[in-house]
Amino acid sequence: MNVNNQNCSTCFREYTPSSRHKDCPACRGRQQKLVCKCGKLMHKNAKTCSSCRINTGESNGNWKGGRTRQSKGYIYIAVDIKGRSKYRLEHIVIMETYLGRALLPGENVHHINGIRDDNRLENLELWVKPQPKGIRAKDAVTWAKEILRRYGDL
Repeated sequence: MNVNNQNCSTCFREYTPSSRHKDCPACRGRQQKLVCKCGKLMHKNAKTCSSCRINTGESNGNWKGGRTRQSKGYIYIAVDIKGRSKYRLEHIVIMETYLGRALLPGENVHHINGIRDDNRLENLELWVKPQPKGIRAKDAVTWAKEILRRYGDL
């Protein structure tokens, strides 16, 4: 056996490797080619070829369960909107689910204890922005009635 030669791991013949292959060129040429259902070649460990592979959501190798943390500490979750996954702030989604409706303009969600990733319902408060400056008395009464209509039962 020559110093540079090695034995093929499949047929055990001696050959001179041109790279780090463990099989001789004849055995490498005979290896079974894996074909995808679309007819294209695929990798031996793959379930589908690269053009048939879906890389969204859970099938993506970087999927972390649909939750991600923003640099300021808020949690974003993946929510299905019209068949597409969008990321939304988790505390807003929790409050909207509790209210049974989307937040109205002028409403926001406040974390009582100030911890931005503590999104338990008992730690969330619905806040309303105050009435606009320079409001007429008549308009202030209308605004107050609207606030009572919206939040009178809370």
